[in-house]
Amino acid sequence: MLVHERRIEKVKGVTPPTLSASAPLREFLVFLCLLCAGLHAEVTMPAIFGDHMVLQQGMTLPVWGKAAPGEEIAVRIAGRRGVTKADAAGRWRITLRPLPKSFTPEILVVEGSNRIEIHDVLIGDVWICAGGGNMEFPVCDSVTGREVAGSLTDRGLRFFTVGKAARAVADTEGSGRWVVCSPSEAASFSAVGYFFALDLRASQRIPVGMIACAWDESPAEAWISPRGLQKSPSFATHHAGSDREGDGSPGSPTAVMETTPSALFNGMIAPLIPYALTGVIWYQGESDEGDSALRYRRLFSRLIRDWRERWGEGPFPFFFVSLAGYGSGAGPAVEPFRNESGQPRRGWPWIREGASAALSIPFTGMAVATDLGVQDERQPPGKLDVARRLALLARHRVYGEDLVDSGPLFRSMAIEGKRIRIGFDSVGGGLCLGAPPWSPGVPEPLPATLLRGFAIAGGDRKWFPATARIEGTSIVLSSDAVPHPRAVRYNWKGFPDGNLYNKEGLPAPPFRTDCDQPD
Repeated sequence: MLVHERRIEKVKGVTPPTLSASAPLREFLVFLCLLCAGLHAEVTMPAIFGDHMVLQQGMTLPVWGKAAPGEEIAVRIAGRRGVTKADAAGRWRITLRPLPKSFTPEILVVEGSNRIEIHDVLIGDVWICAGGGNMEFPVCDSVTGREVAGSLTDRGLRFFTVGKAARAVADTEGSGRWVVCSPSEAASFSAVGYFFALDLRASQRIPVGMIACAWDESPAEAWISPRGLQKSPSFATHHAGSDREGDGSPGSPTAVMETTPSALFNGMIAPLIPYALTGVIWYQGESDEGDSALRYRRLFSRLIRDWRERWGEGPFPFFFVSLAGYGSGAGPAVEPFRNESGQPRRGWPWIREGASAALSIPFTGMAVATDLGVQDERQPPGKLDVARRLALLARHRVYGEDLVDSGPLFRSMAIEGKRIRIGFDSVGGGLCLGAPPWSPGVPEPLPATLLRGFAIAGGDRKWFPATARIEGTSIVLSSDAVPHPRAVRYNWKGFPDGNLYNKEGLPAPPFRTDCDQPD
């Protein structure tokens, strides 16, 4: 018997005909149809379900996949069981009752016409780490990454890296695999995601699963679903009528987005939905510079709301990074949006402001990284402190630790003659002059004696560096060049040098008191 005939016999309920040159074409086509139906009857599941996976503790657990229409599917794990039938399109989904955290490896069993066993499953907390090149940046290239990861094997920490894919329509399968934390597996994983997970493993003593969905040069628009883009006001108008599809080899996500709406949501996020999770950490924005910088306020808030709506899990925590410093620190006190010829600059201060606008959405938090940049690096290699600041947000707002998770936040402005007083919240132990965390290979900075980064303007909106001093929980600002001050900005540059911190070592984010928009 031929090899292909032996394979045909394995399809349940299909007996191969005797093929000959005189066999009727119709009979052969009918056989092929039966063969295809038999092949598609096998129960399958998305790539996110696999050996070494982490399932979310304390929440209902969606388990889903495909099978023959009407086929009965049973799922069980750790005393939880569910049964359903595939719908007319062959889709099935079972929601299991919540499970408590557990380091004991479990087996997830799925049974239909075939049986699937997924081994070494832990029950803990699942986080998605998503975004652009700064989130994709691997452990092996980060400062201290090789040293930290080089000797660590931790069976309570698992990674899943979603395969890069840009799609015109939503993918339901996805690609990737779960791996146990080891020096070899950690090396290529997201450095921010890795260090964030290490912090949670040390502070919470729970299994942690990190799902990385990141792609260098990706704009925020690529990560929003088609339905999210089309909501009023629509961001999808210029994509109408496109049917181009990519698999990661047509070029950068920015190029693909010129013709394909929601390319990375369809290719990399859709295959994960509705996998139960604790929350999301996000680091992106550098690819939305220029004209797009002014849209980031609406784009990013839209993205957060869109993901929560698609998951249907409620307002899960969404913590994000305010872009690290990049570019020249020289120039005027406030970086203008346009250059001398009227063309937009990078506009990173506006991207940061656009991101911070999302703090008005419940259960969001921002880790400030303006002090962690390198002038000529869009992706600075120091990721440890970015991750630590994200972890502070999670430890305080998700896990309930009593700690300060934010630097000083602008609260109020009062004009006092020739001076302006700025009030702050989240001062922790008090306002102070600070410095970025020290990194290996970088000379330690000299202690600062003056507050930097503040600019002040009168009614003409001409900005000048301000003299600033701390008075309790306020900063008092003035400038001889501005006798009638009206507005203040702080760290309004691509590469700012502001040094206002609280005594917990967390920096104040950039802010402005005016509402002016670029011409």
